[in-house]
Amino acid sequence: MKPFIQPCLVQPIAFTRHSLFARLIAFAWMFTPLNFLSAQQPGTPWQANPEQVAKDSKRNPQFIYDEANVPSFVLPDPLKMTDGSPVTSAQQWNKGRRDELLELFRSEVYGHRPETEYGVRFEILSERDDLFAGLATGRDMQAIITIDGRSFKFPFTAFIPNSAKRKAPVVVLINNRHASSVQTVADQGDPIWPVQKLIEQGYATAAFHTSDVDPDRKDGYANGIRSFFANGQPPQDDAWRSLSAWGWGGSRVLDYMASQPEVDSSRAAIAGHSRAGKTALWAAAEDPRFSIVYSNDSGCGGAALSRRRFGETVSRITTAFPHWFSKNFDAYGEQEGKLPVDQHELFALIAPRAVYVASADLDLWADPKGEYAAVVAAAPVYQLLGKTSITESQMPALETPRYVGKTGYHVRRGAHALSPLDWQFFLDFAATQWR
Repeated sequence: MKPFIQPCLVQPIAFTRHSLFARLIAFAWMFTPLNFLSAQQPGTPWQANPEQVAKDSKRNPQFIYDEANVPSFVLPDPLKMTDGSPVTSAQQWNKGRRDELLELFRSEVYGHRPETEYGVRFEILSERDDLFAGLATGRDMQAIITIDGRSFKFPFTAFIPNSAKRKAPVVVLINNRHASSVQTVADQGDPIWPVQKLIEQGYATAAFHTSDVDPDRKDGYANGIRSFFANGQPPQDDAWRSLSAWGWGGSRVLDYMASQPEVDSSRAAIAGHSRAGKTALWAAAEDPRFSIVYSNDSGCGGAALSRRRFGETVSRITTAFPHWFSKNFDAYGEQEGKLPVDQHELFALIAPRAVYVASADLDLWADPKGEYAAVVAAAPVYQLLGKTSITESQMPALETPRYVGKTGYHVRRGAHALSPLDWQFFLDFAATQWR
C-alpha cells in the first residue's frame, strides 16, 4: 500500500551513544602499519597478500583462505528458467525469470516480508537549519508504523541541502555500527557517514541504526519490527529475518526523503557496510526505487559467491547469526552447491540499475575475489537488458576503481571498514550514473 506521510514537530531527543573517543578509535585502522602492507605490485591485478593468507589460515584453519583450496563449482545460470528453458529477451526476464529468482531468494535466503497493510507517518524530533556554514538542514526523525491501532517507532537522521540549484540526489545509509543524531554529526562528525562531504557535493542523505528497526541479537525478536508485524507470533521458517527487516527500514526512510521537495527520489542510492552491505543489496532487489546500491565488505550472504566457501561460509554465518537469514538458508551449510541461487543472481535482480561493490585488501573473511566474481557473473543479465557492466575476469589493481557501465568495483588497502576513500570511490561512480 502507499504509505501515509504526515510530518509533525515534537520535543527534541538527544542521542549520546557514540562518544568522540569511540569515533577516534574507529578511524585508527587507517594509521596502523599493517594496513599499508600489500603483496601488490603497482598496476597489477589484485591478489591476496600471502602473509595475510598464512596468518588467517593459522588463526582459523577450519576456513578457506587459500585459493588453491577453493572447491570446484558451477554457478546457476541466471538466464535459465527453473524448468531449463532459456531466457532470451528482456520481456521474458522482466515478466518471468526475475520474479522466479526473487521468489527463490525470498524462500531460501532472506525470507518473505509480510503482506499486512500498515500506515506510516513521520515526526520531526529536532531540527537545525544552519549546519555546515548554512549549507544544510538536519532533522532527527521518527518513523511511526501503525497496524490496527498498534504502533512501532524507529528513529533516523536526515540532512537536506539548503540551497540546491536543482533537486538533490539522496543516499540512504544503513548503519550497523551506531545511531547518529544531528548534534553528534554537527559537533563530532561520524566515522562511517561523511555527511558534510555528501552535502558539499550536492547530496541529501539519511541514516538509521539497524537495531532500532530490528535488534541485531539472536534473542531480539520480541522487540523488533518483525514481531510487531506478526503481533508477537513466532516467525515461520520462510519468514523475513533481520536483514530483510533492515532493508525494509531503508525503504521507509526513503519514503520520507522522497516526500521532501528538495530531494530527487529518482536518484536514490542505498549503502551499507558489512552486514548492512548485505542488507543494502537485498533492499535494492526488493525496492526498485533505489537506482544505485553500494555494498562495502559485505561477504557471505552479500556480494560474495556462496559456492566458493572462502572465508565466512553459509554454515558459519547461519550458526553465528541465526536471526539474519530465512531459516531455510540453514540447510545449505556445507551444501552450497544445492542452493538454487547464488549471489551473482542478486546483482541480476538489481539490473539494469547500478551496483557498486567495494572490498578490502586484508579482509579475506569477506572474500574480495568472490565479491568481484559475482559482479562479473551478472554481466549476461545486464547485457540482455541493454546495459554494459564489468566483464573483465581479472580484478583491478589495488585502489584502482573499475567503472564499467552500470557496475563498479574497487579493493582498497586496509582491513574491514568503511573509510573516506571507499566513500570517495563510490561517489565518483555515482557521478557517472547521475550526470
